[in-house]
Amino acid sequence: MIAMKIIDITGEIYTGMWSYGSPFPEINVRPLGEVGFVKYKIYAEVFEGMNSQCGTYLETPAHLLGDESYPLIDLDVERLVDIPTTVLKLNTMGQREITAEMIKSAFEKASYCEGDALLVCADYGKRWKESDYLNLSPYFSFDAMQFILSKKPFLLGSDFPRWDNLERPQGFWQDFYNADILMLAPLVDLEKATGDKVSLTVLPIKVEKTCCAPCRAVLKCR
Repeated sequence: MIAMKIIDITGEIYTGMWSYGSPFPEINVRPLGEVGFVKYKIYAEVFEGMNSQCGTYLETPAHLLGDESYPLIDLDVERLVDIPTTVLKLNTMGQREITAEMIKSAFEKASYCEGDALLVCADYGKRWKESDYLNLSPYFSFDAMQFILSKKPFLLGSDFPRWDNLERPQGFWQDFYNADILMLAPLVDLEKATGDKVSLTVLPIKVEKTCCAPCRAVLKCR
Protein backbone atom coordinates (compact mmCIF):
# COMPACT_ATOMS: atom_id res chain seq x y z
CA MET A 1 0.00 0.00 0.00
CA ILE A 2 1.32 3.44 -0.98
CA ALA A 3 1.49 5.81 2.01
CA MET A 4 -0.54 9.00 1.64
CA LYS A 5 -0.02 12.27 3.48
CA ILE A 6 -2.54 15.12 3.77
CA ILE A 7 -1.10 18.62 4.28
CA ASP A 8 -3.28 21.60 5.16
CA ILE A 9 -1.69 24.54 3.32
CA THR A 10 -4.27 27.10 4.49
CA GLY A 11 -3.13 30.05 6.57
CA GLU A 12 -4.89 30.66 9.88
CA ILE A 13 -7.31 33.59 10.26
CA TYR A 14 -7.10 35.29 13.65
CA THR A 15 -7.78 38.60 15.38
CA GLY A 16 -5.21 41.25 14.55
CA MET A 17 -3.70 39.33 11.65
CA TRP A 18 -2.06 41.05 8.70
CA SER A 19 -4.18 42.66 6.00
CA TYR A 20 -3.30 44.33 2.72
CA GLY A 21 -3.92 47.77 4.21
CA SER A 22 -6.64 50.38 3.66
CA PRO A 23 -9.28 49.99 2.32
CA PHE A 24 -8.96 46.34 3.39
CA PRO A 25 -10.30 46.06 6.96
CA GLU A 26 -8.56 44.33 9.84
CA ILE A 27 -9.99 41.04 11.03
CA ASN A 28 -11.51 40.73 14.49
CA VAL A 29 -12.99 37.45 15.68
CA ARG A 30 -15.25 38.20 18.67
CA PRO A 31 -18.07 36.48 20.59
CA LEU A 32 -21.54 37.00 19.16
CA GLY A 33 -23.05 37.90 22.50
CA GLU A 34 -26.32 36.89 24.10
CA VAL A 35 -29.04 35.53 21.81
CA GLY A 36 -32.34 36.67 23.26
CA PHE A 37 -34.69 34.39 21.35
CA VAL A 38 -33.43 31.15 22.95
CA LYS A 39 -33.64 30.12 26.61
CA TYR A 40 -30.14 28.72 26.94
CA LYS A 41 -26.62 30.03 26.47
CA ILE A 42 -25.10 29.43 23.05
CA TYR A 43 -21.70 30.18 21.60
CA ALA A 44 -20.94 31.69 18.20
CA GLU A 45 -18.54 34.26 16.77
CA VAL A 46 -18.68 37.36 14.59
CA PHE A 47 -15.94 37.67 11.97
CA GLU A 48 -15.53 41.43 11.67
CA GLY A 49 -13.38 42.62 8.81
CA MET A 50 -13.76 39.52 6.65
CA ASN A 51 -13.23 40.29 2.97
CA SER A 52 -12.61 38.44 -0.26
CA GLN A 53 -8.82 38.52 0.17
CA CYS A 54 -8.64 37.56 3.83
CA GLY A 55 -6.11 34.84 4.63
CA THR A 56 -5.69 32.15 1.97
CA TYR A 57 -7.98 32.89 -0.99
CA LEU A 58 -8.79 31.63 -4.48
CA GLU A 59 -9.17 34.18 -7.27
CA THR A 60 -10.30 34.28 -10.91
CA PRO A 61 -9.07 36.73 -13.58
CA ALA A 62 -12.16 38.86 -12.88
CA HIS A 63 -10.03 40.56 -10.20
CA LEU A 64 -8.54 42.64 -13.03
CA LEU A 65 -10.81 41.92 -16.00
CA GLY A 66 -14.17 42.40 -14.26
CA ASP A 67 -17.17 41.39 -16.37
CA GLU A 68 -14.87 40.26 -19.21
CA SER A 69 -14.03 37.28 -16.99
CA TYR A 70 -16.12 35.12 -14.63
CA PRO A 71 -16.99 35.16 -10.92
CA LEU A 72 -15.63 32.50 -8.60
CA ILE A 73 -19.02 30.89 -8.07
CA ASP A 74 -19.14 29.92 -11.78
CA LEU A 75 -16.23 27.49 -11.35
CA ASP A 76 -17.41 23.88 -11.31
CA VAL A 77 -16.38 22.42 -7.96
CA GLU A 78 -15.24 19.24 -9.74
CA ARG A 79 -12.37 21.23 -11.23
CA LEU A 80 -11.13 22.14 -7.75
CA VAL A 81 -10.83 18.63 -6.31
CA ASP A 82 -7.69 16.47 -6.70
CA ILE A 83 -5.97 18.81 -9.16
CA PRO A 84 -2.63 17.30 -10.32
CA THR A 85 -0.05 19.56 -8.70
CA THR A 86 3.63 20.44 -8.94
CA VAL A 87 5.32 22.13 -5.98
CA LEU A 88 8.38 24.16 -6.98
CA LYS A 89 10.77 24.45 -4.04
CA LEU A 90 13.02 27.44 -4.56
CA ASN A 91 16.44 28.21 -3.19
CA THR A 92 16.11 31.96 -2.72
CA MET A 93 19.04 32.29 -0.28
CA GLY A 94 17.11 35.06 1.46
CA GLN A 95 16.65 37.08 -1.73
CA ARG A 96 13.23 38.69 -2.13
CA GLU A 97 13.21 38.82 -5.93
CA ILE A 98 12.30 35.48 -7.47
CA THR A 99 14.13 35.29 -10.77
CA ALA A 100 13.52 33.25 -13.88
CA GLU A 101 16.73 31.34 -13.12
CA MET A 102 15.34 30.25 -9.73
CA ILE A 103 12.12 29.05 -11.34
CA LYS A 104 13.92 27.22 -14.14
CA SER A 105 16.24 25.51 -11.67
CA ALA A 106 13.26 24.29 -9.62
CA PHE A 107 11.55 23.00 -12.77
CA GLU A 108 14.57 20.82 -13.53
CA LYS A 109 13.84 18.85 -10.34
CA ALA A 110 10.06 18.69 -10.86
CA SER A 111 7.70 16.51 -12.85
CA TYR A 112 5.25 18.96 -14.41
CA CYS A 113 2.51 18.60 -17.01
CA GLU A 114 0.78 21.50 -18.74
CA GLY A 115 -2.50 22.25 -16.98
CA ASP A 116 -1.30 21.20 -13.52
CA ALA A 117 -1.62 23.41 -10.50
CA LEU A 118 1.76 25.04 -9.89
CA LEU A 119 2.63 26.02 -6.30
CA VAL A 120 5.77 28.06 -5.63
CA CYS A 121 7.46 27.47 -2.28
CA ALA A 122 9.93 30.11 -1.11
CA ASP A 123 9.89 28.67 2.43
CA TYR A 124 8.01 31.80 3.50
CA GLY A 125 4.80 30.37 4.95
CA LYS A 126 6.40 29.95 8.37
CA ARG A 127 6.41 33.76 8.68
CA TRP A 128 2.59 33.99 8.55
CA LYS A 129 2.29 35.55 12.01
CA GLU A 130 5.36 37.80 11.88
CA SER A 131 4.89 41.58 11.98
CA ASP A 132 6.87 42.15 8.76
CA TYR A 133 5.12 39.34 6.86
CA LEU A 134 3.84 41.63 4.10
CA ASN A 135 6.77 44.04 3.88
CA LEU A 136 9.41 41.33 3.42
CA SER A 137 7.39 39.16 1.04
CA PRO A 138 9.23 37.68 -1.93
CA TYR A 139 7.96 38.74 -5.35
CA PHE A 140 8.19 37.52 -8.94
CA SER A 141 10.39 39.29 -11.45
CA PHE A 142 8.84 40.00 -14.83
CA ASP A 143 10.94 37.29 -16.50
CA ALA A 144 10.07 34.73 -13.81
CA MET A 145 6.36 35.31 -14.34
CA GLN A 146 6.72 35.14 -18.11
CA PHE A 147 8.47 31.77 -17.80
CA ILE A 148 5.69 30.49 -15.52
CA LEU A 149 3.00 31.69 -17.94
CA SER A 150 4.75 29.83 -20.77
CA LYS A 151 4.13 26.59 -18.84
CA LYS A 152 0.33 27.19 -18.92
CA PRO A 153 -0.70 26.07 -15.43
CA PHE A 154 -4.38 25.77 -14.52
CA LEU A 155 -3.69 27.44 -11.17
CA LEU A 156 -0.72 29.32 -9.73
CA GLY A 157 -0.16 29.58 -5.99
CA SER A 158 2.58 30.59 -3.58
CA ASP A 159 3.53 30.70 0.09
CA PHE A 160 4.13 34.47 -0.02
CA PRO A 161 1.47 37.21 -0.07
CA ARG A 162 2.70 39.85 -2.53
CA TRP A 163 3.65 38.72 -6.00
CA ASP A 164 4.77 42.17 -7.16
CA ASN A 165 7.18 44.76 -5.79
CA LEU A 166 5.10 47.81 -4.89
CA GLU A 167 8.14 50.12 -5.06
CA ARG A 168 9.34 48.66 -8.37
CA PRO A 169 6.34 47.14 -10.18
CA GLN A 170 7.29 44.35 -12.56
CA GLY A 171 4.47 44.91 -15.05
CA PHE A 172 3.19 41.35 -15.48
CA TRP A 173 -0.37 41.58 -14.14
CA GLN A 174 -2.17 42.10 -17.45
CA ASP A 175 -0.37 39.11 -18.95
CA PHE A 176 -1.16 36.98 -15.91
CA TYR A 177 -4.89 37.67 -15.87
CA ASN A 178 -5.21 37.42 -19.66
CA ALA A 179 -3.79 33.89 -19.39
CA ASP A 180 -6.94 32.74 -17.52
CA ILE A 181 -5.05 31.20 -14.59
CA LEU A 182 -6.54 30.87 -11.11
CA MET A 183 -4.59 32.43 -8.24
CA LEU A 184 -4.22 30.72 -4.86
CA ALA A 185 -2.34 32.57 -2.14
CA PRO A 186 -0.86 32.95 0.32
CA LEU A 187 -0.16 29.42 1.58
CA VAL A 188 1.69 27.73 4.42
CA ASP A 189 3.62 24.46 4.86
CA LEU A 190 4.40 23.94 1.17
CA GLU A 191 7.88 22.80 2.17
CA LYS A 192 6.25 19.69 3.68
CA ALA A 193 5.05 18.44 0.31
CA THR A 194 6.80 15.22 -0.73
CA GLY A 195 6.21 12.29 -3.04
CA ASP A 196 5.92 11.65 -6.76
CA LYS A 197 2.18 12.32 -6.94
CA VAL A 198 0.71 15.46 -5.39
CA SER A 199 -2.84 16.71 -5.81
CA LEU A 200 -4.58 19.85 -4.58
CA THR A 201 -8.12 20.35 -3.37
CA VAL A 202 -9.16 23.96 -2.82
CA LEU A 203 -12.69 24.89 -1.77
CA PRO A 204 -13.61 28.59 -1.51
CA ILE A 205 -16.62 29.68 0.49
CA LYS A 206 -19.66 30.01 -1.79
CA VAL A 207 -20.33 33.72 -2.24
CA GLU A 208 -22.18 35.36 -5.13
CA LYS A 209 -20.76 38.16 -7.27
CA THR A 210 -17.13 37.97 -6.19
CA CYS A 211 -13.91 37.25 -8.06
CA CYS A 212 -12.22 35.77 -4.99
CA ALA A 213 -12.98 34.34 -1.56
CA PRO A 214 -11.25 32.73 1.44
CA CYS A 215 -10.82 29.00 1.04
CA ARG A 216 -9.48 25.80 2.59
CA ALA A 217 -6.65 24.24 0.60
CA VAL A 218 -5.09 20.82 1.19
CA LEU A 219 -2.49 18.72 -0.57
CA LYS A 220 -2.60 14.96 -0.95
CA CYS A 221 0.89 13.50 -1.32
CA ARG A 222 1.77 9.94 -2.35
